Formats: sequence, C-alpha cells, structure tokens
Amino acid sequence: MRYPRWAHLDYGGVLVGLVFVALSMTPSMLPRPFYYQGAVSGISFGFGYALGVALWEVVRWAVRWRSEWLTRWGWAIILAVWGLAFVALLHFATEWQNGVREVVGMPPIDGGSAWLLVLISVAVAALMIAIGRGLAKVYRRIRERTGDVFERRGWTSSTAATLSAGSVMALGLLLAWFVVSTGVVIFLDARWDVRNDAMDPSIDRPTSPLRSGGPGSFVAWEDIGSKGRDIVGKGPTVRQIAEVTGRPAIEPIRIYVGLKSAPTYEERAALAVKELERTRARDREVVVIPGLTGTGWLEPQAIDSLEYIHGGNTAMVAAQYSVSPSWVSSVFHPDQSIEGTRALYQAVHEWWSGLPRDDRPQLVLYGVSLGAEALLQMFDDIHDLVGGVDGAIFAGTPAGTPLTDALRASRDEGSPVMAPVVSEVPQVQFFPDADAARRFSGTWAAPRLAFLEHANDPVVWMDFSIFYRKPEWLSAGQRSPDISPQMRYIPVVTGVQGLADMAMAEGVPDDAGHRYGDATFFAWIKITGDGGLDAPALERIRAVIDSYDNEAPIGQ
Repeated sequence: MRYPRWAHLDYGGVLVGLVFVALSMTPSMLPRPFYYQGAVSGISFGFGYALGVALWEVVRWAVRWRSEWLTRWGWAIILAVWGLAFVALLHFATEWQNGVREVVGMPPIDGGSAWLLVLISVAVAALMIAIGRGLAKVYRRIRERTGDVFERRGWTSSTAATLSAGSVMALGLLLAWFVVSTGVVIFLDARWDVRNDAMDPSIDRPTSPLRSGGPGSFVAWEDIGSKGRDIVGKGPTVRQIAEVTGRPAIEPIRIYVGLKSAPTYEERAALAVKELERTRARDREVVVIPGLTGTGWLEPQAIDSLEYIHGGNTAMVAAQYSVSPSWVSSVFHPDQSIEGTRALYQAVHEWWSGLPRDDRPQLVLYGVSLGAEALLQMFDDIHDLVGGVDGAIFAGTPAGTPLTDALRASRDEGSPVMAPVVSEVPQVQFFPDADAARRFSGTWAAPRLAFLEHANDPVVWMDFSIFYRKPEWLSAGQRSPDISPQMRYIPVVTGVQGLADMAMAEGVPDDAGHRYGDATFFAWIKITGDGGLDAPALERIRAVIDSYDNEAPIGQ
C-alpha cells in the first residue's frame, strides 16, 4: 500500500518523540488538567521528533545495513508496544498528578477525561510536525537556490551552501518573528486598551474624597482604568473594619493614577503626590507604594488585610504604567514597569522625606510578581533598598531578578536555596509559605524586608536555563517538601512543563503556586505591626481574608 507523502513519518523521530511524551507526563511543580497535559505532551513530542530525526540520520549514515523485516514490520511493532505503554502511562499520569494536587491542597482527579489528553496531544504533535516540515522545505529551497548561485560562480562547496542557507534561514526566521510579534503586540495592545477603558457597571464612582476619582480628586474617574477603578471602588468600609476588629476605625485612603490621567511617568507620579497631600496621607500610620502588575492589578487580599490590621489608618498610592499583561510587559516592554515604578517611588519618597522625621507614616513597599521585580530593579543593591524604606514585601518575584539572585548567592552555608538564610543582611527574611511567616520569631533587624517565595511557584523558579541545565532546587538536599518527590529533571521536557506551570500558576489554592494572599497577611503584621489588635481580632481578619474568592484573574 502506498501512503501519501504527508503520512510518512521517521522511525527515529517517532521513537524519540514517544519517549518525550512519556517523560512529559511525569510530575512538575503544579498540577495540570488533562487538556493542558495534552498540549505539553504534543509539544514535547515535537521536540523529541526533531531530535530523533537528526539521530536517525546519523544512524543511517553510520550503519549501512538495512533489514527488510524491519521495513515491513517496524511500524506495527512500534504502534503495538506504544499503544500498550500509553494505556499504562495514562494510569501513572493520573497518579502523578494526584500526588502534585495533594501537595498544593487540591482534590484528586480520576482518569475519566484522559481521552482529552490523547486527542490534544495528537493534534498538537501533528501541528509541530507540520511546522517542522514546512521549515525544512523552505530550508531545502533556499539551499537549492544558494547552490545554484555558487555553481554559477564556480564554487562547488556543499558546506558553504549549507552554511549560507542556514544563515539566510535564521535571519528570515528572526525577521518573521519580529514582524509577527510586533504586529500581534500592537493588535493586542489595542484590545487591552479597550479593556482598560471599559466601565464595570457594578463599580460605582467613589463618594468619598479619600479615593481617587471621588469628590475633589485631581484624578478623573474615567481616566483611572478598569483595574484602578476596581481598586479604588472596592475594599473594606469603615463599618466592616470596625465589625471585624471590634475597635473604632477610619476610612482607608486609596490613591490610583491611571495611565490616561497624565502623559508621562513623572507627571503621573506628581499627580499621585498631589493626591497624597489632598487626602492628608501624612497623618496616617502607614503609606504603601505597591508595584503593580502589567495591567495595573493588585491582589485584593494583600491591600485589604493591611487596612483591616491598622483599622483603616493607611494610605495606598499607585500609578499605572501599562495596560498589557505582565508577561507581555516583561518581554516586549521591559522598561515600562521599572521606569513607571521608579518615578512614583522617587516622587513619593521625596514627599515623605520632607515630613518631620518623628511624625511621619511608615513608608512601605509591596509588590507581587512583575510588581515585585519592578520595585527591586529600582535599587542598585540591597543596601540601597535598606536605606530607602521602612519595610517591604516582595511576593513571587520572577526568576532572574538580579537582587534576589544576589541574595540567594550570598546565603549562609548549608542554607537551602528555596528558603535561604542571609545572615550578612539581617533585614532580609525569606518565607516559603504562610506558616513560616506566621511562626517566625527570630532576630530581624529594621527595616524589615520580607521575600515570599513558594517552593512550587514556577514564576519564581523557572527560567530559560531549565531547558538545558538542572536547577539547584532539584539537587540532592535542596528539594522542598512542597515539590512532588516524583518530579525529576529532564532536559527540554522540564522546560516545556515549566511553561505550562506558569500558565496554571494562579489556578491553585492560596499559599501555593503564584498565590500569596495568606502569606502577605502575616508579613504585614511582622513588618508594620499588629495595629494593637489581640489574637482573636487578628484571627477574625484572617478568616475574612481567607473567605475571598479564590479565582484569581489570569494574565495580570
């Protein structure tokens, strides 16, 4: 029987690709639904197929022997063996995922939806092969044309033709990536800009002058942006705070300057300072400068818990720098978060420094994810940071942030990389979970700087090097109990799993993955004080914070 050309597959490619599929089902940091696992398996097959094709070419070149028996029955044997192996793998994949789900506190799943894994992995694998064949066809055409040019000039080196074709191909792919990615980002930026302008009918314009967009505010309600309106239009009321704490409360100040409130970073920062003056933020106990995510979002649990703890005697001041999700801002607009956050910090710090030293609020930084990275990137080193604030919380700081990398590199000997102890900087403490922050009672010099980093947060631990190098946190003696004991490092495959984990990083319960609301509550108490509240009152606050909707918006 003759098969169409597109149905011809390579022995080596299929064999190595199927091995990669099996490896891709092993556990990683976070649980993956079957549809996500299907995508991971399909992409892994694509990488394995490409590697297998290359290896099989080497084998065919080195070994001239050919078997008619292998040609006739090889595919039948491969399909039969892997059909049986795949059934067993689906069983193990379910067990592996349930082991990871148990670690993060999620209920187990059964294998009833395993068919999704098969269908999606086959579809994605077919797409990967089609893309690879398309690129190979383009390369062959380029090489043919290059060879013709060389022959006309009297050059007959096939190596030169191959290298020239490869160079042209690489440059073409880079140019295509630049054009396509730029076009996609421009299109999506326009979409996100529309979303930023959208008015949520469930959020009313503030009637309080202590909120941006309210009476007397220098910031127009329409210019604040959807994420900012969500922040200044919500939050605990004076009555709610008093009921939970059992003590009198005042209304918290929430200042938020939207991207369209002023044209430049500096002008938005100056507008934020005018709002601080207008609302008399100088009279509050704590002033918080948050590092926003790309869209301008903040975790409600974090900012609300601070207001409960201090009976509303707080002021939060933020300025939006982008409308794009954090991953887009980080990849395509890497300077926006740093420049926008730096402008706000410098303006607020200058205002705060001009207040009487013995009668001014605590100046505290708080950032999660890209917001934490932006805050840390403002400072030259840890000593610069220590001298610039009264305290700070950095939650889920992305991998590769220079300051956190430097701190981990200088940790005490024998200290684990996922919970480092840095004795030479007594102001710094790392907490791998909420319980560690709650129980901490050791020496901690002021100003206190808390780094909240879950051991199973892929945003914190997965960088590009994981595609080709085993990370230290998977080495002997370094593995955290919050990582499945069955997770193993596999070049390329672990990198693909990490990308999938990042997409699922917020789809887990609090105190796991990229969710830090619970841990932030305890960190506030350690850094800013307990507001004079007793243990029952603090426990009531924690119960309120824990009751918040667990569904975090994706792509912030």
